[in-house]
Amino acid sequence: MKTILASLAHLERVDETLEAAIHIARQHDGHVIGYYPIPGASLIVYASPGGDFPVDDSVKRLYEERLPQVKSKFEDRMRRSGVKYEWREDIRFETKLTKAILEHGREADLIIMGHDAPGSKYASEEVSFIADVVLGAGRPVLVVPPSNGKPFKTDKIAIGWNASRESCRAAFDSLPILEKASDVLLAWVNPEKNPGKAGKLPGAELATALARHGVVVTTKGVSNRSKAAKAIKNLVEEENIDLLVIGAYGHSRLREQILGGVTEYTLKNLPCPVLLSN
Repeated sequence: MKTILASLAHLERVDETLEAAIHIARQHDGHVIGYYPIPGASLIVYASPGGDFPVDDSVKRLYEERLPQVKSKFEDRMRRSGVKYEWREDIRFETKLTKAILEHGREADLIIMGHDAPGSKYASEEVSFIADVVLGAGRPVLVVPPSNGKPFKTDKIAIGWNASRESCRAAFDSLPILEKASDVLLAWVNPEKNPGKAGKLPGAELATALARHGVVVTTKGVSNRSKAAKAIKNLVEEENIDLLVIGAYGHSRLREQILGGVTEYTLKNLPCPVLLSN
């Protein structure tokens, strides 16, 4: 994780985003890019026929007003942390910042994005934005919820595993972080439903592969009649997991990114920081 893009597009999650970026950069002697995109004004489409289309630039003006404050906080935190860093700011024409983050994030080893707490006003709306980034970037994305006073850690990590392409990508994309962890739990929900892939000891082959990188893994089959997403969330809470690693399932339908059930549920009910790959 040598190049880390910290997206500062979520103005209320700047502190959590920076803490995660600093933690990972320190572990890997990484370089943090603080990226602050300013969204464009949105058209007001209910204008009278034949008239000019008015615009709502309130969000744009908010980002412009907060720019000095966020930049000062970023540079101060980075200087005090001792990690290498750079600042980028960008004035965009579009209101949704997906394209902006993709343009700056595709050359990074990791993209970090802030997210609201479950049940908050905009949490559900943010899911589609994060989904577009995760499914379009080709890079792992670390989604960070409100810290609630807890320090960002990656000591105890859980990997949601089912031998799919997406879960395989997530496991190996997170390998540099796994190598630094003290405890890695490989969890397969209801492996008995897919005995051909799971085998006698679900996840044993991946555990062996990770062990060759010095990662000590505990495998666990989780039998649960409820949805797999709820079972994973319960596991995270019961085991006091610091970071969850899962594959992001999804496809494009009519230009809208549609996520699989586990991914969408996890983002809407974020139990801890989550690293997603597709």
